[in-house]
Amino acid sequence: MTACSRRRLLKNALIAGAFSALPTPLFAAERPNLFIPNLIELRRGKPLFLGMERTQTQLIAGKSTEVWGFNGNYLGPTIKIRRGEFAKLNYRNNLPQMVAMNIQGLQVSGELLGGVAKVFKPSESWAPIVPINQAAATCWYHACTLGTSAYQTYRGLAGMWIIEDDESRKSALPQKYGVDDIPLILQDMQLNSDGVQLFNQNQPHFSGDRLFVNGQEAPYVNVPRSWVRLRIVNASLSRSYDLRFDDQREFQLIALDQGFLPQAQTVTSAFLAPSERIEILVDLNEGGNATLISGQKRTFLNKVGRFFTADGELFDNTVLELRPDGLSSAFGGKSVLQFNPEILQIAKNQQINQREFHLDTDNAMINQRRFDPRRIDVTVAQGAVERWRLSASSAIGFKVQGAKFIVESRNGQALDAGEQAWKDSLWIDGQVTILIKFDNLSSNNYPFTFGSSDLALADKGCIGLIVVQ
Repeated sequence: MTACSRRRLLKNALIAGAFSALPTPLFAAERPNLFIPNLIELRRGKPLFLGMERTQTQLIAGKSTEVWGFNGNYLGPTIKIRRGEFAKLNYRNNLPQMVAMNIQGLQVSGELLGGVAKVFKPSESWAPIVPINQAAATCWYHACTLGTSAYQTYRGLAGMWIIEDDESRKSALPQKYGVDDIPLILQDMQLNSDGVQLFNQNQPHFSGDRLFVNGQEAPYVNVPRSWVRLRIVNASLSRSYDLRFDDQREFQLIALDQGFLPQAQTVTSAFLAPSERIEILVDLNEGGNATLISGQKRTFLNKVGRFFTADGELFDNTVLELRPDGLSSAFGGKSVLQFNPEILQIAKNQQINQREFHLDTDNAMINQRRFDPRRIDVTVAQGAVERWRLSASSAIGFKVQGAKFIVESRNGQALDAGEQAWKDSLWIDGQVTILIKFDNLSSNNYPFTFGSSDLALADKGCIGLIVVQ
């Protein structure tokens, strides 16, 4: 056998081996049907039971893997509640570890939110009654246990909250959960050949090589031939996503973390940092399927080439394929809901306190200090508005509990009023200036946290405590 033939044989063997080891969605004609988390609507004082438990799921087809979740399911149910109602929560920790829970975006007091200070020991329960008094928003809940929030969220302690108000319910926006109003929880993972989630708690950041949506890889969903609403949560520990459709179609960005934009923004891409949420509208009245991806469209050979690299990229960057069916609808796709920018007038008409925070992503510190549970980093009066200037040694996600903000400027460039809506999470790449409002009380016993939304980095100490008096 010639040397050339031997090289060719070796090359063919490597490619064949790569094909056999690649995740199935890379070359399978059949995608899995998107799993829609159970919907629990809280009305008229109906209690919500959330048992944190071990369970089984198939992250790899045909292989059952132990994961964590709620009420016997991987991940948690979607919780829907209206403004003006009360959420009667009933948490119970059926896991072998202590767990603390956060509902990111929920505007309530620190005592009712719980957060890092409310730790559930194994077999312990807690039943707060939480008033809902905020505008329509997509929030999410996840583990926030000091030192282990990344691991516990990664295992499956995550889910979506949907808050409605009178204006959102009366709007013409798609509102049929799981039909034309689709929840998407994005997580990247690293798995072994048996489907076991691999995770190293000593690393400051985590990047998995496989993308899961509601616990499935590269799924599809059948939707009506109309405008479709996607509620997207970045529940990944460290990874951000640059979302677009593979045919470069335009779509409508209608809402950010805690509220609607003044009007729908026509875009071809949307960036999503860890903990950020967006709502988008996709026009499927005409044409065929539409595939949502992260990053640039790849060919099959691009995907195969990813198998031979170790650069932290995803094997398959497909998020979801939308398959429309039926007759076209009459909905025009424009949001009629209005954002009330009273915070802009407050900032313009009075002197407000200013703070600067620098996140050291190499050493997991904020302003050269690592997290200390005995130290309060920010003390502020209830109702106050402050201007925070945020920077980081490298690009990183940021979030705050119990408060809300708008982004005033990025790297010195002011944001247009049409791009501003209430938020609680963002991406720091350079310098970002925010106007932050503190409407909810917290205390030394039940403080809010702020800092890295990269949960792996937060577990290393890149967070601080807020008391609102």
